[in-house]
Amino acid sequence: MDCCPKVAIVITAFNAERYIAACLKAALAQDYSPFEVVVVDDGSTDGTERVCRSIQDARVRYVKKERIGRQRALNAGIAFTDAQYIAINDADDLSLPHRLRYTMESFRQHQHLALVGTRFWTTEEFVESIPQSALAESSDTDHAPVYWPSRITLYRRNVFTHSTVMFPKRTWEMIGGYDEGLTLSEDYDLYLRAMQCGPVALLPGKTVLWYTNPNGGFKGRNVEENLEALRVIKRRASGLLGLPGWLQLYEPLWEAAVHMTSRYPALLHVTKSLRRSASVKSPLP
Repeated sequence: MDCCPKVAIVITAFNAERYIAACLKAALAQDYSPFEVVVVDDGSTDGTERVCRSIQDARVRYVKKERIGRQRALNAGIAFTDAQYIAINDADDLSLPHRLRYTMESFRQHQHLALVGTRFWTTEEFVESIPQSALAESSDTDHAPVYWPSRITLYRRNVFTHSTVMFPKRTWEMIGGYDEGLTLSEDYDLYLRAMQCGPVALLPGKTVLWYTNPNGGFKGRNVEENLEALRVIKRRASGLLGLPGWLQLYEPLWEAAVHMTSRYPALLHVTKSLRRSASVKSPLP
């Protein structure tokens, strides 16, 4: 690996005027070099373009598109850059200053990695900057072990959060990028297909402040839409990854659980409590 490979932070934005200035400020504060920030404006009709063009920093590369959808916008942003590594950053999430440096160290140590994610802080209210408490605590890398999900584990459950994910551009090239035929869960689909290229890892350190936006696109879809997208994704992954046939027996039980938790939301809180010891997110301190 080169001493310091170039990284591109890729942001897709649709009517993100409320968030994009803070997002870009955090992205530009990285303590790693070289990097650039590619913003793909996916047909915004608010002030997103004005805010982006007002930032006088050569590392910001703004790409204006008509409304093409998130999947195509992600591919357009990655295709636009000549960086060797890609870091995904949603327009309403803030990357901590050590994010690129911390994650790139894993790629230096394990050059065969296909994709890496990290833990993260959560906030239910959007903030303009990362609180000092989170910066201070995140300055000391968590010494917990790296989690290496198997193909079966990732097939059964998504363990990654998109805004924390980084991958070599060659991973994206080898698998044909994000599936532009999907309208949901394109990130989960990418993780599964990336495992054709090598192992994936979840790092213990927190690198992103993730905003649990109540207006996020995924939250606006009904259960059947979500399930249909996941059926397509898992059916394809099962064949591509050579997964054992017995996993097919797991799917009806999983779908039943999804229907139950959507009908009785309290069950979801019970499930989360049982998994708390393996949680990959933390609220702001």
